[in-house]
Amino acid sequence: MLKNWKSATMWAIISWVFAFVAISVIMCAPALVGDIPTQNALKLLIIPIIAYFAAHMALKDEKTGASDGFMLGIYFLIVGTILDVLITVPLFTKSYDLFKEWSLWAGYAEILVFCTLAGYHLQGKRN
Repeated sequence: MLKNWKSATMWAIISWVFAFVAISVIMCAPALVGDIPTQNALKLLIIPIIAYFAAHMALKDEKTGASDGFMLGIYFLIVGTILDVLITVPLFTKSYDLFKEWSLWAGYAEILVFCTLAGYHLQGKRN
């Protein structure tokens, strides 16, 4: 069971910031990245790396398992959605249509899967 919510919150925010910056660079540099399908593919490659690393860091000092990783993934999604509603929508997209994009929902699924994997991989390695 996750005990350090302060650490989990910090890593949720850090992962959101890293993902926000990476996705912003991908979207704002089409000359470097290419067309929209390439941009979406890059987003779907970056999100798991960020999610796994952040979950690993948040869970590294916990006695944990896959279910704890999954719950951390849910928590990451909640924090990320709140940050999207408070920052991304009003300052950048100006529309809640962001939440209709398939790549956002695929990213959410990746976050759950890779946070769960981080919990699984750390299972039994601490206390």
